[in-house]
Amino acid sequence: MRLPFLYPALLALFFSSVTEGAKKPPAKDAILLSQVKTLTLRNNAKTSQRRVSAIPQLTCRGPGCAHYKVDVMRCTNQGSAYNSEDVEWSCTASLPPEFKLGSTDVVCEGYRNRDDEYILKGS
Repeated sequence: MRLPFLYPALLALFFSSVTEGAKKPPAKDAILLSQVKTLTLRNNAKTSQRRVSAIPQLTCRGPGCAHYKVDVMRCTNQGSAYNSEDVEWSCTASLPPEFKLGSTDVVCEGYRNRDDEYILKGS
């Protein structure tokens, strides 16, 4: 017994379940952090914002900050650790030889809420 009308229905069901698993951005100005390849952060600039107030792009912490200010820092996406949005960054900056760049934390504002995996493009 042939039931040819079932094939298109099964095919449609298969494709709809495959596309439902794909991540869909909430808006045109939203992007996954994993899609960002590089970040250029400037000492005299503020972040772009959508949900919270703009803050300085660079904040220095530690004893060396009183003696030298980093003007520009460039961070490169090194891939992810635990999941695709847990991005690890490698950051560089021009520093005098007596200074060394310590740890760097890259924090991005979630697009819709604090835990959103999407971020605002250009933020």
